[in-house]
Amino acid sequence: MKSKVFKIIHFISVMLVVAIFIYIQFKRPQTSHYETESLYSSSVFEHQESYVNQANQLEETEQIDNLSILSIYISDHYITNIGNPDNLYFIDDNLILWGTGRNDYGQLGLGKQDQLFHNELVKIAENVIHVDYTQNGIVIYITTDGNLYGLGNASIGILELVTSFSHEHFFSYGNELNSINEPILLMDDVAYARLGRSSIAVLKNDHSVWIWGVIWYRHENNFYYQKHPLKVLDDAVLITGGQFNHAALLKNGTVWTWGYNYSGNCGIPVNEPVVSVPQMVFSDAIMVWTGRLYQNIDVFDINEFDGFFPRDLENTIIEKSDGSFWICGMGVGNEEKIIPLYFEATDFPAIFSHEFQPYVFN
Repeated sequence: MKSKVFKIIHFISVMLVVAIFIYIQFKRPQTSHYETESLYSSSVFEHQESYVNQANQLEETEQIDNLSILSIYISDHYITNIGNPDNLYFIDDNLILWGTGRNDYGQLGLGKQDQLFHNELVKIAENVIHVDYTQNGIVIYITTDGNLYGLGNASIGILELVTSFSHEHFFSYGNELNSINEPILLMDDVAYARLGRSSIAVLKNDHSVWIWGVIWYRHENNFYYQKHPLKVLDDAVLITGGQFNHAALLKNGTVWTWGYNYSGNCGIPVNEPVVSVPQMVFSDAIMVWTGRLYQNIDVFDINEFDGFFPRDLENTIIEKSDGSFWICGMGVGNEEKIIPLYFEATDFPAIFSHEFQPYVFN
């Protein structure tokens, strides 16, 4: 009899202990453990609570609250081979950056300017993970320690803080005063960076976005010059570049654009031809493209270009979380306007739309 009582008491005690343990587990605050590594590594962005400084626009977008926080492998977007008939830059398997082509702005890092065309490979830097280049003779690159460097044409304020924008300064090609012929440090703690035609956007490891330079020059009234690096966004996971406009994708799935907007390619009405700071244009997005859909080129000898300059898209393209694609800008919709073809060429009539339209992604 005593044995049975003892067994019953023992069973009740064990069940009580189990119940208490379960209760504690459910009542205890739940914590998540994520690795927090630099964004220039191959690790995914760490998940964090979303915070957005641009509350006025974001609070009006109901879809945002239903989105999971986006994470992107930034290394998937590194550029390792880019160029045109003027210059070609590539990063080899040993993380060495090489360049070839023109050196009129010192953009090959030879410590001097010259008017020669360098067909031979020129070693520019080591420990490089990402490179970008613009037809204006500017090259930037990021090293494994998160430092951003630049060299080449300094007339548009990306590489040098000119006191004010000058049309004469902008077009004074090859002027020794406008050139940086050895790499200079532009910013540290950088995850990613992209060039526009005459501007730069930088994504830092804290997910902030910084911009500076000339935001598209058309004539005296249609440009914006940002002399110093300006913080414009938080919580970004990706930024884009290209000849026309920039875009940023935030953790909450919103897309923000700025830059040239003559064809509504920013997703903003064309009565604002130059968008100086980012504006929110889309939500529920998981990817965005401007300039080119594929940044790395398959040319490894500069002579293979045969004088052909790759054309950038005058569009912003977005992928939504449901897998659909959307596009705005040149050749989309049914709006009509006389569009300036860059700032030195003849204007032309075009069809465009600043509203995003469904797009079949090839």
